Amino acid sequence: MDSKNSNQNEKGTNQFSNFTGKVKSQWSSLSKTKKIIAAAAGVVVIGGIGFGISQASTGTSVVSAVTGSPLKITVNSADVIVPEDAEKGSTYVAYNITFENKSSQKIELNSADVQLVDEDGETISNESIYSSTDDFKDMNLIGTSLGKGKKRTGYLVYKVDPKKSKDYSIEAECTVTGDDSYDRKESEQSLEKVTVTDNRDKIEKLASDYINKVFLASQSTSISGSESVGFNASDDVQVTTLSNKKKDDEFQLANNIEADKALFVKRFKDELGSEFDYFTPSDSEMEAFVKQYMEANGKRAQVGVSIEELYPTSAKVKVESKSIDLSKIDMDDLVDGYLEQATGKDFSDDDAVMQDAEKYVFASVPSHFGSTELATETDENTISISLKDKKWLVDSSDKENNYGYSGLQRSMSGQFFY
Repeated sequence: MDSKNSNQNEKGTNQFSNFTGKVKSQWSSLSKTKKIIAAAAGVVVIGGIGFGISQASTGTSVVSAVTGSPLKITVNSADVIVPEDAEKGSTYVAYNITFENKSSQKIELNSADVQLVDEDGETISNESIYSSTDDFKDMNLIGTSLGKGKKRTGYLVYKVDPKKSKDYSIEAECTVTGDDSYDRKESEQSLEKVTVTDNRDKIEKLASDYINKVFLASQSTSISGSESVGFNASDDVQVTTLSNKKKDDEFQLANNIEADKALFVKRFKDELGSEFDYFTPSDSEMEAFVKQYMEANGKRAQVGVSIEELYPTSAKVKVESKSIDLSKIDMDDLVDGYLEQATGKDFSDDDAVMQDAEKYVFASVPSHFGSTELATETDENTISISLKDKKWLVDSSDKENNYGYSGLQRSMSGQFFY
């Protein structure tokens, strides 16, 4: 990793300004040796991070079909989604629907002609969805024409009441076009046997597990998650599943956890090794330092996860974190500790004092991980998750535009590297 650029140095200067001012105010009263020790201690001021977990709800994707004349409607699946522009407090369901022309004549269909209807006869029109991912697009039926035996499949999204998920039906009206005639026909599909899959809590749990394992040297640190109104699946409904894949398989992490952890540790060590002017810690010493930092964060840091966007095969999760702020470490305590243990030592020159002081600071900082204050500000980063080969993959790539993940790495290091 390259050394800090000018912007990074500027950020570092701001981060340590309080400590620097305190040191300068006391500088004139320090002996020459204590001045050297204080300067050495100031080299190793770092930052901090936090952490917290959630629950999961299940749903079974189903296929249910009713033949209308001449339009057949097949409901392939129903998934709770969270669009980019979702209204707070609203629940959106994406129904994957196939429309098939069973007649010998051409039929025409429009999005406005396909509605949800509840048991009281109230109708709900479909929503136009805007997503920041290419993994999901809603179906546009404007001007759709289906010839004999032709099909059209896609998602239609509706804002629904979770308590009424079994009480809705889908009603569609199409136009049958003959040589010189136009005939309006209706079709209806009950959703009584369609189970709505709600993966919001499962995705949050997945993100929490990933953060635990990669950044916090933990399997079970508690990460807070948002609360969602889930859908209840009916146990006695006979349905046909969309595929042979097991639902449990869908919520396994596809990431190589050890590889992602190694990349994080490497970024941390690269910066850590460049912080010292006189002392060069070994690779194993830096490895131990980072491990202790991760373990301390696993016990103390605060992290919350929440869904920003969710679709059947992808999600964006916001990670809010507050960590151990190593810029708030008690440097006077480190200076005093070194002077006490250095009493009686004989140094050949100032460089020897600096080297010994930096070595002491490096070895002593981890003992302060458990008592140093948490950061005042909460970091926010968004990570992307997608379904790949029946498993969920957190985008941990180092591509230039993967800002959210790179930001999460920095947050989990206490903004130590940039």
